[in-house]
Amino acid sequence: MEHNRVEIKKLNTENASFFEKNGFLGLWITEGGEKTEYKRVFLHRIFPFEKLFQYISVLDENSLEIGIIYDICDFNEETQQILKTELERKYYTPFIKSIISVKERYGFSFWKISTTDGRNISFTMQDAFKNIIHVGEDKVILMDADGNRYMIESIAALDKKSHKKIELYL
Repeated sequence: MEHNRVEIKKLNTENASFFEKNGFLGLWITEGGEKTEYKRVFLHRIFPFEKLFQYISVLDENSLEIGIIYDICDFNEETQQILKTELERKYYTPFIKSIISVKERYGFSFWKISTTDGRNISFTMQDAFKNIIHVGEDKVILMDADGNRYMIESIAALDKKSHKKIELYL
């Protein structure tokens, strides 16, 4: 019986060099003395809730994996900042200060929230029981129908009205 083996390419300062050009993240890979340029790459957290800057999959324009960054600390400070900025842009997550309203209709819930940065945001969630993710004992992530994330840092710290609106889903 023949077994297929998957090789994972670890990306670090010895074989990878990230750069920004025209607002896009690019990458140079050096392998066996040859250099390959990827004009645009995408970062994807393998553990999006637990490991924010470790185990980052690097994908090309066709969503094919080039390699994995085990820890961005494997790179110099300038590259770390480029990678952090790109990850924070992709995984931007507003923090919920209060829940203004939640309305249910036809299997969807329509949320209106207030964020810690002072904005009110409305979003739609399909199957709230599946899309409210517990990340620890008191922290939850809400994922809307478009894949956007919203975080409640502490359920216990919510005001009573907000807590009452979300407790049904917890």
